[in-house]
Amino acid sequence: TVLGKELVGLHYTAPFDHLPAVKSVQVDNPGTFHSVVATDPLILPIVTTEGTGLVHTAVSAGSEDFKLGKLRGLPLIPVIDDEANYLPDGFGEFSGKNAKKHPELIIDFLKKQDASGHPCLFKVERYKHRYPACWRCKTELVWKVADEWYISMDQPGKDGRTLRSRMQSVAQKITWLPDFGLERELDWLANMHDWLISKPNRYWGLALPIYECECGHVQVLGSPAELQEKAVSGWDQFAGHSPHKPHIDQVKISCEKCGKAVSRINDVGNVWLDAGVIPFSTLLDPQTGTPSFIGNQTYFKAWFPADLITESFPGQFKNWFYSMIAMSTVLVDEPSFKTVLGYASVLAEDGRPMHKSWGNAIEFNEAAGKIGVDIMRWVYLRQPPTQNLLFGYKKTDEVRRQFHLILWNSYRFFVNASLDAGWSPTKLSAPTHVLDRWLLSRLSGTIRTVTQALDTYSTAPAALTLENFVNELSTWYLRRSRQRLGLTADSQERAQALSTFYLVLRDLSLILSPLMPYLPDRIYTNLTGESSVHLGSYPEAHDQDLTLEEAMLMVQNLVEKGHAARKAAGIRLRQPLASLTTSADLSPDLQALLMDELNVKQVIFDKQSNSPLTLDTTLTPALVSEGQARDLIRALQAERKKLGLAPTDQIIATIPVSLPDWTAEIQKKTGATSLTVGTTLSVQKA
Repeated sequence: TVLGKELVGLHYTAPFDHLPAVKSVQVDNPGTFHSVVATDPLILPIVTTEGTGLVHTAVSAGSEDFKLGKLRGLPLIPVIDDEANYLPDGFGEFSGKNAKKHPELIIDFLKKQDASGHPCLFKVERYKHRYPACWRCKTELVWKVADEWYISMDQPGKDGRTLRSRMQSVAQKITWLPDFGLERELDWLANMHDWLISKPNRYWGLALPIYECECGHVQVLGSPAELQEKAVSGWDQFAGHSPHKPHIDQVKISCEKCGKAVSRINDVGNVWLDAGVIPFSTLLDPQTGTPSFIGNQTYFKAWFPADLITESFPGQFKNWFYSMIAMSTVLVDEPSFKTVLGYASVLAEDGRPMHKSWGNAIEFNEAAGKIGVDIMRWVYLRQPPTQNLLFGYKKTDEVRRQFHLILWNSYRFFVNASLDAGWSPTKLSAPTHVLDRWLLSRLSGTIRTVTQALDTYSTAPAALTLENFVNELSTWYLRRSRQRLGLTADSQERAQALSTFYLVLRDLSLILSPLMPYLPDRIYTNLTGESSVHLGSYPEAHDQDLTLEEAMLMVQNLVEKGHAARKAAGIRLRQPLASLTTSADLSPDLQALLMDELNVKQVIFDKQSNSPLTLDTTLTPALVSEGQARDLIRALQAERKKLGLAPTDQIIATIPVSLPDWTAEIQKKTGATSLTVGTTLSVQKA
């Protein structure tokens, strides 16, 4: 047994040492050529579950190999070109052949003896391992070392600070949403290498203004004016064009050191250079059309920095967020944005990324046409930004049914009730009914909560608050106010209910409009006659009646318990009960709501009761008759609906049961001019 550390410093021979390119590297690097080195656990950690503990390090053919080779001073042997072909010079029988398409070249060579006449001992076997591939077409990639242009992160400036440390200071001046964003950005800044800014062999993109002479002197130009000043040829061909290929490459400048004509390097810039400099390149002087950062600082400072930027955070900590911070740090040592809102990824409903090849991708235009952009926006806004959104038509239809349809149907009910009553918003009445006062208090609380959430760019709690309010509007206020809004209701009470309903729908449209532009605009313009909800004033939150809200919540909880008690006793809701007993001390108007909702005749207050609510489930003959009458009223109303009758139309009805004590009530509730007892239920227009 030989310990690995005993091998460190030894040299070895290899099967390809006869190749001229390899011999050349050996001559230039006698001390480190084919030497055994110890690994670095941060680059290539030792694992006991696989391998032998000894691995070949190809400095030019792998990320970890390159990092370890650079750390240990191992020589680099360039092997392939950009097409994965072995280089034409110095590689003998391999030159010009494609390494990726013909992996058998190496195996076939090893089957023969090496150049020294020694046989090679090896074994070929298959095993699974991670390998780079193109994310789009899945083609396997080949790792290759190339010379590129970088921005140094750790070279001290005139003040002794590095770009890395300056960027770390700037990043901490930004408000990060979610707040873990700062930690992630600082982690990236602490560990990233120099910033790679060049892209070779590309046509489209920012033409890097770098001019490298054969003598080794490098010049970086800062403006078209400087380029024109230093140009020795080609300016006429470039003039009038944007600084991109091919026109920019017509221009040559004179080397400051040796005087030779120098062309721009062939590389284009990393796209994040363009993205990062946006605040400085797009804030144009309105008079000259040139960047105001250079020529009009007064105008520039009026708009800089931006209040908010937002982008999906996976990947952006090392891309857009990073490049924005880098550019503004270099130029002004301040952030170019005050707040950044990051959010997680949009995935398909099956939890996988969307890909056309997988059949789970949804194009925006398709989704917008099928479900509407309001619903799409709402699905995004209600999602906590730290969680991935599983987007699909099941999810959007659920949101449509649980929010948009409820809001629209509530609005339609109001419109129909207003038309039936001949009511208009010029007749607003001050609310006195407990339901109206409660709803307006809830509206004020909703406005306050939503405003506070949006002030911190927290759309998810704002959206869920609005959903809860719309649900209460429909399932509690509207359901408990139907009789007050009907044609047989007291006119003054109906006017109060319609006034409250109108005010709530109007203000609700206003606070919804920043989040969902189309449906609120439709509701608001129809209600008010004004041109657009987006030109209206955002409503202010008034004082809340928190005592009333707490009491109403207590009533709602008691109602829930009462419904559960009825279900347990097997008694339908339309069957009246004599009483309920509760330990909750409720005002008379809230008792009336509780009695009506649970269909009981009396509320008995007993503060000594061990239960919040107890129902008296004893059914007397009178209660049974009343229950039958209510069932009959519901059945007659259903028949009216089948016939498509208007609320003012009267009917003639035949009913299957005689209820003399309830005849007048049935006729009043159903618009029946006469009731005849028969074998089956039938209805016809009078």
